[in-house]
Amino acid sequence: MNLIAVGVNHKTAPIEIREQLWLSIPESKQLLTSLVEGGIVAEAVVISTCNRTELFAVPKLVEADADFFKRFLIEHKGARKEVKTEHFFSLFACGAAKHFFEVAAATDSMIIGDAQILGQVKDAYRLAAEAGATGTVLNHLCHAAFAASKRVRSETELTDGAVSISYAAVELARKIFSDLSSKHILIIGAGETAELAAKHLIDKNAAQISITNRTPENAVALSERLNTACGIVPFAAFAAELHKFDIVISAVSNAGTVVSAAELDAAMRLRQNKAMLVLDIGLPRNIDPNAAELYNVFLKDIDDLNIIVGKNLERRRAELPKVAVIVEEELIAFERWHHALQAVPTIKQLQEKFNEIKTTELEKLKGRVSGETYLQMELFADRLIKKILHYPMQNLKLQTGVEQDLVGKLSLIRSIFNLEE
Repeated sequence: MNLIAVGVNHKTAPIEIREQLWLSIPESKQLLTSLVEGGIVAEAVVISTCNRTELFAVPKLVEADADFFKRFLIEHKGARKEVKTEHFFSLFACGAAKHFFEVAAATDSMIIGDAQILGQVKDAYRLAAEAGATGTVLNHLCHAAFAASKRVRSETELTDGAVSISYAAVELARKIFSDLSSKHILIIGAGETAELAAKHLIDKNAAQISITNRTPENAVALSERLNTACGIVPFAAFAAELHKFDIVISAVSNAGTVVSAAELDAAMRLRQNKAMLVLDIGLPRNIDPNAAELYNVFLKDIDDLNIIVGKNLERRRAELPKVAVIVEEELIAFERWHHALQAVPTIKQLQEKFNEIKTTELEKLKGRVSGETYLQMELFADRLIKKILHYPMQNLKLQTGVEQDLVGKLSLIRSIFNLEE
């Protein structure tokens, strides 16, 4: 199998190395174009995320070995001298194909079962196709990997459960309240963590979200990025509004206590002690821990959510053996297809050889038999060739032995029928 995988990822190189080899969309497209138009590869796909930059290629140039591609990536990015070939991994043939399956299935991710990686792999494939860098082998490999990933998601629980703090917070809210669409939610903060929480809430059908932040412009900007009509609560006044909310998520960094137990006590009195879920995902903690003592206030902080995340990660790890079986099954199917691919030229030559014999022999009958008889004999010859070649061609296509065995059998067939090498 003429396939190679070369790159860096979170297992082989630290972030300061990976970031130097990260490729933007235009850079990825330029890389692929250079490889294909330069006659270096027949096909290529490059995946570049914060955790990996990996090239999968069908080499064309004899000199295009692993070291060649490592140097090519370094030079293409103009990476600094501390980026060395030792930071790279290289895999070949079935090993490269298996790695592609594992990346797409999210078993090779920093976070096992990462929900984003499949979309990133699909984007990489789409970009390669647009650049004219895909062909028979990588088209089939990519679609086989997508099918394997679909099986992983439907047949295992690898992607189930929250594995980020912000997602865990929202999942907990959904478990407690079931339907978030009717719940009034306040998000304190407008940074990255707050934004992630808001996005997860929207994904879970939350429709009544308000935002408060010390800098009101940031709250408005977050609302615009979410493309959702969020209420904006003045930061100086939000404590007086707490009683209106069923869920409060505080995600302010380096702020210390933002909501006191007394403020929550006052809010609960106004709510007539109707249950309130308070999720503190700020660091240091934003909510006075004493608020947990208040009746019907359910306060959870990062440590509580980390327990949920840890259990979910354990469950995901327990699914890895099941995923490995799926990957192995799909990999075997891909290998079988690729083995059969090697038989195509021989099968084509064999068909041409028999058709050549048919044409030669029928030519001898021209003028000696009627036109109707000639036509019937031509149809008979076509059916006969089809039947004679059916089982040999079928068996070659289904050949599942080791590659050397198939090559040997193909060579024998070419020798027996005097086919060109």
